[in-house]
Amino acid sequence: MPRPETSQTGNDTPMEQSTDLWSVVTVTVGITVFSVAQGLTYPLIALILAERGVSDAMIGLNAAAYIAGLGLSVLVIPTFSRRLRASQVIVAGLFGTALAVLGFALTQSLLAWFLLRFFMGACVNAIYVFGEAWLNEATSDTVRGRVSGMYSAGMSAGFVVGPLAIPLFGTANGWAFACCALLLSAVAFVLALMARRAKVEPEKPYLSDVPTFIRSSPALASLVLLFGFVDVIALSLMPVYMTNNGAGSGMAATMVAVLCGGMVVAQPLLGLLLDRMNRWQVARLCLWVMAAIFVLMPLLPITHPLVWPLAALGGAAISGLYTTALAILGREHKGRMLVAGASVFSLAYAGGGVIGPAFAGGISNAAPGLVFLPIVIMGAVGAWVLRHRR
Repeated sequence: MPRPETSQTGNDTPMEQSTDLWSVVTVTVGITVFSVAQGLTYPLIALILAERGVSDAMIGLNAAAYIAGLGLSVLVIPTFSRRLRASQVIVAGLFGTALAVLGFALTQSLLAWFLLRFFMGACVNAIYVFGEAWLNEATSDTVRGRVSGMYSAGMSAGFVVGPLAIPLFGTANGWAFACCALLLSAVAFVLALMARRAKVEPEKPYLSDVPTFIRSSPALASLVLLFGFVDVIALSLMPVYMTNNGAGSGMAATMVAVLCGGMVVAQPLLGLLLDRMNRWQVARLCLWVMAAIFVLMPLLPITHPLVWPLAALGGAAISGLYTTALAILGREHKGRMLVAGASVFSLAYAGGGVIGPAFAGGISNAAPGLVFLPIVIMGAVGAWVLRHRR
């Protein structure tokens, strides 16, 4: 087995390359439309299970099956992708996700839904790992921050738009799932055509590269772990916080939309900042802003007009952590380590996404007013650690 390539770290300037614009557009458009489908299916599955009388605990376990598929697929993706190009792996992941989504429309078996959710997680992981590695491989470092910002904005926008389709299709008869499967298949077909004009491809992954990456870049892996931790807390517990303080369900849902809207709007602007500043300093800035926002929000009544811009700014700071991590990954790592880093990002986000809500949920039950305390602590501690990371 060939040895993994040595990563480039620190502030040394890597050898410059030109940006393969066609690859960048292919990945960004593909992920954006794919995120619309994800944004539709996540709440749709939960709503349908709730309508069937499935317990909240079982709905949570079903979501955990997705996370399990996301994490365990790292063990098999290297073998599966050995003879395929990155674009072919992404297309296979899109078609696999389409089949899983169609399966939800064809069966009501709860056991089948668990298996389908696990399979969907595995397919989604393949899409993101190769998509993000391909994006960084195709991008010149002089514009990497802006490209990462546009990518993150597109992905966030998809998650905002997706749930808006639920009132259009409803939750009965499986029409929403069928249309989502059709959309995913169309995206896979178009992406396969667009990928033919791509000039670059990421290297093949090796499972042994994953621990190598973690040992070489613990701060970067921890940054994505922290992002998963706070991202899922904010999105899942913001409605709980709002309703516990007297807001109606409509206002709570609107607050989540504002939080996500901040994620979308701010990322291209953050990308400009990433191309002009030290990227680790930008990560620290996002962490401090995030901590400050979630200190201030519980101090204000939910009817205060400042709550809305604070929520948008908080969403921007949270999403900025991943945008920054993606830009740092492309600068500090090349070749096989780039693909390994994208795999570690998936594992780290999954781990943070499991730990965060469980931890914050326990605090919320004990002291509802302190639901955002874990975000504040992680933001402040993370910023301090990054300051002393070298």
